[in-house]
Formats: sequence, structure tokens, C-alpha cells
Amino acid sequence: MSDFLFRRYIGNSIVQATVFVLCGFLSMFLFFDLLAEMDEIGIGGYRFQHALAYVLLGIPSRVVELAPIAALIGTLWALSQSAANSEFTVFRVSGLLPGVAVRSILTIGFPMIVLTGIFSEVVAPQAEDFRGRVRDIGVGVNGAQMRSGLWLRDSAPSVSSDSRAIRFVNAARYNQEQTLERVTLYEFDSQQRLSRMVEAKTGHFMGELSQGHVWELRGVKIVEFARQGGVTQRALDQLRIDSLLSPDMLGALVTSPDRMSSVDLYRYVQYLKQNKQQSERYELAFWKRVVYPWVIWVMMLLALPVAFLQARSGAVGARVFAGILVGVGFHLLNSLFSHLGVLTTWPAPVMALVPSLMALALAGVFFYWVQYR
Repeated sequence: MSDFLFRRYIGNSIVQATVFVLCGFLSMFLFFDLLAEMDEIGIGGYRFQHALAYVLLGIPSRVVELAPIAALIGTLWALSQSAANSEFTVFRVSGLLPGVAVRSILTIGFPMIVLTGIFSEVVAPQAEDFRGRVRDIGVGVNGAQMRSGLWLRDSAPSVSSDSRAIRFVNAARYNQEQTLERVTLYEFDSQQRLSRMVEAKTGHFMGELSQGHVWELRGVKIVEFARQGGVTQRALDQLRIDSLLSPDMLGALVTSPDRMSSVDLYRYVQYLKQNKQQSERYELAFWKRVVYPWVIWVMMLLALPVAFLQARSGAVGARVFAGILVGVGFHLLNSLFSHLGVLTTWPAPVMALVPSLMALALAGVFFYWVQYR
């Protein structure tokens, strides 16, 4: 019975404190994000309403990013208040064992993990898609692309024969209507010689095939290079090509990998590997996306030992401040391992898990110390 009362009473306090902390962090970050957007107002058609919508649509991504830190501080606050008011002592006297307290904390935190996962996989990617459209409407360009546009490698079947061709694709811009602008294709034969160059004003996604995707090029100019040295040119209104490129893969190039769902990241990693391109950055982002919601459990377990300390009321603020430092330290450590994962050849799952495992080990050591000191 004591564990049920503990989950109900302390659980409500933890959830309320976590929501309060999360709202406080969101308010602070939204203010700074809006200040950062002020420099963009007035460029093209970008107005204050566009900047405000752009910042508000970033809330789901901020929720995913801040959820573990908010859970840590909220749990610290609730447990510190309970210990300071001797409520936790009453629970222990009533038969609340340390193992039961751990299971209760995990039970309290599980709905937070599920909600964070929904934000991470569904809400945040959709919000980022609308966010990109707001930017396109206001400014009219995608700022994540290089001056020379997008460069992609494609190994789809050649449109001129049944053999496979190595194809490099350059496009000035990819917009939210699944359209490529000012497209140039460079196709090479099996001897790595340029066999054809195709230029098009636009490229439109038409649908999927069993082993690829269909794009329709419009306003096409084709230059073919014969092996004997001859060159022929022709123009077409439309030309359909088979390709491995999909809108999701192209969208990955104009979206930060930290803002993509794990499904989109997995597909894009497979595409990069299939075309023998570097995928370490996106592999690491994929594993971080999978692991990050479960960090909430680690942060809550890290806060649990404070409840077993005999505390006076004046120590609550100090513990919350310590929780803020631990949360910021974990965030910095996580970022450090993300950069190390890109620079080194260490496996991406290891680099994504190490910060959480270190925090979990610290929680175990702290919990053991408060029990047997």
C-alpha cells in the first residue's frame, strides 16, 4: 500500500514540478529564439508574424530537447520538498524499501517517456515541416543549402539503356512542394566516363516504384557524349527518370538531423550507405533519437538519492541548483560525445549510450552511498 500511495502522491508532485520547469525553460528559450529571428525580419517578405510562427512551431523540438533536464529538476524539487517536510521519512517508516522506490520512480517516469517519444517521432517532425514552409513563404529560400545547391549521388537505372549508371544530381533548391529547381544530372558509364548531361528547369516527384522513385523533369535539355567523341543535343518538354532519391531523403538535406524522426533518419542512413557516402553524422543522430527519451529515467534515478538524505528546509534550493548544474553538464557531455562520434570511427550506438550510462553509473554510486554511508 505504501508504494501505491508513494506513486500517487509523489508522482503528482513530480509531474507538476516537471511541467512547471519545462514551461519555464520553454519561455526562456522562446524569448531568445524570437530575439534571434529579429535579424531576419524585413528580408524579402519575412515579417514579424512569420518570425513568431517560426518560433512557436519550434516548441515541440524544444520539448524533446528539454524533457530530461526538466524531469531531473522537477524530480529533485518534489523529492527535496518531501524530504524537507519529513514526508519521505513517513513513507520509509511505513515500509517503503529502496527497491520499491526505484520501481515507483520508473513507473512515474514511463508516461513522460511515451509522451516525449510521441513528440520526437510525430509532433516535432510535422512542426518542423510547417516551420520550413513558413520560412519559404517569408524568405523564399532554404538557408540550409550551399550556394552551388544540393549535390547528390544516385545509382538508379539509366534512362537510355537497361544498364545501371552512376549519376550525380545537382539542384539549386528543394522546396516544400517536393520540387527541385534548376536540376542538372551527370551520368557516367561503367568506365567512369561522362556519357550524358541533362539539364531541367524543374523536377517533380511523381510516385514510388518497387525499387525506386519516379521524377518528372520539365524544360529538359540533353547533351549526350558518344564514346567516339561525338556530341548530340536535343530538347524535351518532359522526361521521366527512375531514381533512388525520395522526398524524405531530400528533405533530410535541408533539415537538421536532430529535427528528423528516427524512421526518416534510418532510411536516409541506408541511402547513404548504399551510395557509399559518409553516414556517421546521421547514424549518431538516429541512435540519439532512439535513446534520448529513455534518458528521462536516468535523470529521475539520478535525483532519487536526495530523498534518502536527512534535509532541512533550507537545502531545497541548493539541491535544485545542483540539479541544474548536473542537467547542463549532461547536456554538454552529450554534445561532446556527438562531436566525437562524427570525428572518430567509434560505433554510433556506443557514442549515443555512453553519456547516459555514465549518468546511470553516477546515480547508482550516489544511491549506494546514501544507503550505506
